[in-house]
Amino acid sequence: MGASESTQKLGERVMTARKKLEEDQKMQSERAQSLRDASSSTMMLTLDRMQESFERFAPFLERTLLVAWEADSDKCKQFMLKACEKVLSAPIKEDEYDWFKKYVLPSSLWMAKANENRFMYQHLMDIVNKQSADIIKNMDCVYRHLQTHEKWSELMAIQNESVVDRQDDAAVGLLHEDGIQSVAESKNEKDEEIASFVDSHVAVQALTVTANTVNKEFQTYIESVMSQYGEYKAGPMKKVERCLSKLENDYYDAAYPKSAKLLDLVRCSVNFNTLEQLLLGYKALVADMARPSSDIKMARVKNGFLDKTYDGGYRDIKVNVIFQSA
Repeated sequence: MGASESTQKLGERVMTARKKLEEDQKMQSERAQSLRDASSSTMMLTLDRMQESFERFAPFLERTLLVAWEADSDKCKQFMLKACEKVLSAPIKEDEYDWFKKYVLPSSLWMAKANENRFMYQHLMDIVNKQSADIIKNMDCVYRHLQTHEKWSELMAIQNESVVDRQDDAAVGLLHEDGIQSVAESKNEKDEEIASFVDSHVAVQALTVTANTVNKEFQTYIESVMSQYGEYKAGPMKKVERCLSKLENDYYDAAYPKSAKLLDLVRCSVNFNTLEQLLLGYKALVADMARPSSDIKMARVKNGFLDKTYDGGYRDIKVNVIFQSA
C-alpha cells in the first residue's frame, strides 16, 4: 500500500467526518429551532450546562454539544478551547486527559468553522503547537545540561543496533502459518487484495493475540530486572487501529507480510532521574540479555541522543527485545 493510497484514505476520512458533521448539524439545527420555538430559556440552559461540563471536565453527550453550538457558537468555541488549553497544559492530569480523549477529541465539531473562517481543529492545533513549543524548549535545556555531564560520552557510546527487525524472523518465529504465507505470491489484482486483507487483518490479529498472551509475563519479567534503577511503568498494548496506521504509512513498501514490522505491540517504559541511573539500567538490561538462561534477547536499539537531525524535544533510548514465554 503506497503513500498516495494512504493520503487518499486520509482524504476519505476527512470527507466522511465533514459529511457526518453536516448531517449532525442539520439534525441538531432542526432540534434547536424546535427548542427555541418551545422555550428560548431551554436553549440557554443547554448552553450554560455544557459550559459547566467543560469547566468541570464532566461527561456530556455529543448531541447536546451540537445544540449548545447552535445556541451560541462563539461562546461554545471559547469554553471548549479554554478547557482544552487547561487539559493540555503541564502538568497534565490523567483524569482530565482521559475526559478530553473520550468526550472532546472525537467530537465532529472540530470540523466546524468558527470565526475568522477557520476550522475548530485549527484553533485546537494552535494550542497544541504552543504547548509543544514550551515542552520542547524545556527538554532542550535538559539536553544541553546533560551534554556537560561527565558520563555524557558513555551515553553517546550506546550505538544503534538492529539484530532482528521482523516478527517472522527465525529468531522470533511468528507469522509462519500456512494461512498467512500461502497468499504471499500475488498473481493478479484479486490476489493482491486477498494478500492485503490477510496481512492487515489475519496477521495483525495473530500478533495481537500473541501480545495479549505474553503481556503479563513480559511485564513481570522486565519489572524484576529494571525497577531498582528507575520508575518502571507497563505500557498499554498497541491498538489494532494504530497497527493498521503503521502499515499504511510507515511500512507500505515492506516485504509481505508488512505486519511483521510491528515489533512493539507489548510495551513498557523506565524513567530515570539521572544519567547515572539511565546508564546503570541500560547496562543491567544488556547484562540480563547476555545470560544463557535469560528470557530476553536483543532485537534492536535506537539511541535517540545520537540523532543530530532531531529538531528538539523528547529523547530516549528504545530497546526492542525478543521475549521467550515460559
